[in-house]
Amino acid sequence: MSVSTRSVRLAAAVLALAAVILSVAMLERARSGIERTPFPVGDTPATLYRPAGSLEAPLAVVAHGFGGSRQMMEAISLSLARAGMAVVSFDFHGQGRSRLPMSPDAFPNERGSSGTTVQLMRQTLQVIEAAEALPGVRGPAALVGHSMATDILVRAARDRRAIGPVALISAYSRQVTPETPAKLLILSGQREGGLREVALEMVHQVAPAAAEGETVRAGAVERRAAVSPWVGHAGVLWSPATLRELRDWLAPGAAPVAATGPWILLLLGALVALTWPVAGLLPDRRRPAPEVGWRFFLVLLLLPALPAAMAALQFGGSVLGFAGFGRIALFFGVWGAVQLALLAHYRGLELRIDWPALGALLAASLAFALAMDRYAAAFLPTGPRIALTALLAAGTLPFMLAHAHLAQDARLWRRALLALVPILTLGGAMAAEPERLGLSFTVAPVFLLFLLVFGLMGRWIGGRTGPATVGAGLGIVLAWSIAASTPLFGASSTLVY
Repeated sequence: MSVSTRSVRLAAAVLALAAVILSVAMLERARSGIERTPFPVGDTPATLYRPAGSLEAPLAVVAHGFGGSRQMMEAISLSLARAGMAVVSFDFHGQGRSRLPMSPDAFPNERGSSGTTVQLMRQTLQVIEAAEALPGVRGPAALVGHSMATDILVRAARDRRAIGPVALISAYSRQVTPETPAKLLILSGQREGGLREVALEMVHQVAPAAAEGETVRAGAVERRAAVSPWVGHAGVLWSPATLRELRDWLAPGAAPVAATGPWILLLLGALVALTWPVAGLLPDRRRPAPEVGWRFFLVLLLLPALPAAMAALQFGGSVLGFAGFGRIALFFGVWGAVQLALLAHYRGLELRIDWPALGALLAASLAFALAMDRYAAAFLPTGPRIALTALLAAGTLPFMLAHAHLAQDARLWRRALLALVPILTLGGAMAAEPERLGLSFTVAPVFLLFLLVFGLMGRWIGGRTGPATVGAGLGIVLAWSIAASTPLFGASSTLVY
């Protein structure tokens, strides 16, 4: 390594470390003055946020969207607690830290409900009742929910005699009526065109000529549809505009909101960037990869599609009591096995493991996961997700070993196809058989995010070592990522809820 390259890597390491320290300091500062207390409700993991030393506070219950967790809603919980509220945020069954799966009866019946909807609504009502029974809180509870939770909260509010103000973020529920909920705020991201229309429809039930950003009233009913600029379905949760609208709707005052979004992005980006100078410290044990002609590359790319899709659709419906995970493991495993068999026969495989490089890749991935789990979204496998990680690894290890061999020294268009063709094939299988694979649709965005983040880390470390090391490390991390973030559905429609 030249002196100039060494200097650049050192400067990058210093800047990345400074960004990590600054962002962690700011994120912890956002939590200062707020008591965060575990508040389990039966089998439901929940957290109580309230101002330190407060004797009495109005209550808000906060619910996340599909595939989300309490961590994803923390900017909202902290902002409302700063404004003087007691906030209970919880994990729905099958998501976050919950150990219980959701009902697999996820498709609506003729009445517009599903087994999953009924299950989650009952869970929500239990949390609301337990929260209202807490000492030092004033009810009735205000409700805040995102995406999937909006429909659950509207139904829960309808079934209760008394409910406080309601705030729906990225709402799609068709259960809102001109009378209920009585005081309703609907928030959307600027990039959520269809959901913005749904929000206006809810307001137009009260005032047909109302526009976004206008608060309208009709007797005891009050409605407002507001838009957070620049953001979409996920970013709306961290938008300062969202946080201010929620504060003003539920707890009017001048309390500062917990605008943690930019600091989370800085922290995660800095942890990824730190991998590059760390990789430069590893000894260079990389060997040139034999060239794969474009015809053979296309065979390797396309031949696994049919057997992988068929295996996922025909087998693995119920593994460890959960739906979907066996099918996903089979899809990745068969895909990788076909590619590895062809590579071994026609080109040979590099199977040497560089243990220091593997340790560096896993350590960098763990640091990212710990930061993600603490500040942004549940990302550490717990409970049954630990066993699911081991199950998935049986498929993701051969898949990523083959991927790493094909991606080494490959041009950008080849690397792009290596990422897109498997996920498009999986998406097609899900669309063809939604009752078998559709419940696992969150695997697609997780896989793409995995390649953008951990794939970049692996590429930097792969510049110092062989494909077997990178493939093994990324195979473990991919299994971990899917197991930690994919919602859990029971494997039988007879699940008791």
